[in-house]
Amino acid sequence: MATRLAPVPRTAVKLLVSGAAAAGIIAVALPKVAGAQWSQIAGVLGGLSGAQLVLLTVVWLAGLWVQTPALTAALPGLTHRRALLLNLTGSFVSNLMPLGGAVGTVANWRMARTWGFTTVAFGRWAVLTNLVDTLLKFVLPGLALVWLGAAGLEVKGSVSTAAYVGLGLLTASVLAVWLVARDDRAVRWLGRVADRVVRRVRFVRPPEGGYAAWAASFRRDSADLVAHGWGRMVGGKLAYAALQAVLLWLCFRVIGAEVHPAVVGAAFAVERILTMAAITPGATGIVELGMVGVLVALGVEAAPAAAGVLLYRAFIFGMEIPVGGLAFGAWLMRTRGRVVAPA
Repeated sequence: MATRLAPVPRTAVKLLVSGAAAAGIIAVALPKVAGAQWSQIAGVLGGLSGAQLVLLTVVWLAGLWVQTPALTAALPGLTHRRALLLNLTGSFVSNLMPLGGAVGTVANWRMARTWGFTTVAFGRWAVLTNLVDTLLKFVLPGLALVWLGAAGLEVKGSVSTAAYVGLGLLTASVLAVWLVARDDRAVRWLGRVADRVVRRVRFVRPPEGGYAAWAASFRRDSADLVAHGWGRMVGGKLAYAALQAVLLWLCFRVIGAEVHPAVVGAAFAVERILTMAAITPGATGIVELGMVGVLVALGVEAAPAAAGVLLYRAFIFGMEIPVGGLAFGAWLMRTRGRVVAPA
């Protein structure tokens, strides 16, 4: 009698399909966008030495570490080591699937709960850290546009488009933050909407006093955190972005490509914006095509442009999966059987 194979979990199928789609985009479209064959790109990458890879790894790890003050400032009591663990494990989970940020946040929430943090405290942490990160992404294209102009380099349409999109999103975000920050009216209105929805659906139990009161309390506590920790939040995120940009520049240096720092800055700014379009895992494929297109448009040779971007993404995206996976696995082993108290 033939044995039946166990069905493949639906999640595994989704991971395989999304990963294959991202790889397919890169394999087929990247040479066309760059104007270089894969053999030429591989030839550029073939000259890397072990010492150069170690240097890039050190810069990548340093970038992860300098961000920890931003994460600890948004969650009082969080240590730098645990902040690094949250960063790595969240990236590991979110990089495995399209729109994986929400899944990564859930994984981080589980970790924070085992360390004794409340759901509300973690929620503030997630909102504040993502808000600062998002606002910085919106600012970067405009800064890149100014830098290119100051360097006397011709600004291409792709960079200008990213700058205008970033400016529009930044304006909308700042307006939304201002409405929330000035008083409780905006969040109370949102809370009342949530209360009405919950009463009709009757699927989720609202917090005591309703969502309107909860939202007002959440806003006030978040404002206190920002008042006391905004310097570390912004400084940590800026330092992280700066070292990521340095890593991108070094990726070109180690393959022997002379790329103007302003051009590197433009490619980095476009990458930061495109990572938000996470319809593939980590926006893989979309990011690489966008970065290479900008670099080639700004005068970088085709094969080095593609090789430098692939090397950079191998660290900023690829390395986070095995390293974050190992960290997540170690945490699971240490916390096996631990009971999480109700929030």
